[in-house]
Amino acid sequence: IMNDGLTNQINNPEVDVDITRPDTFIRQQIMALRVMTNKLRNAYNGNDVNFQDTSDETSGSGSGSGCTDDICPTEFEFVTTE
Repeated sequence: IMNDGLTNQINNPEVDVDITRPDTFIRQQIMALRVMTNKLRNAYNGNDVNFQDTSDETSGSGSGSGCTDDICPTEFEFVTTE
């Protein structure tokens, strides 16, 4: 059993890893997780934190069902039987 991390795998005979070329995408994800962790920690401790909202203006918030009349069916359809 080896320690976590890419550099600790150099002595692991079961894992063939080139540690001279770390994956930049993984490094970007690690940095994004560290930034978000720090923001959440600061928010938890009562500090002001600015979160950037990258969502579209029409996604998820506000009032209404989000349907247009020609796409969504009416909510109630009354069928009488006699």
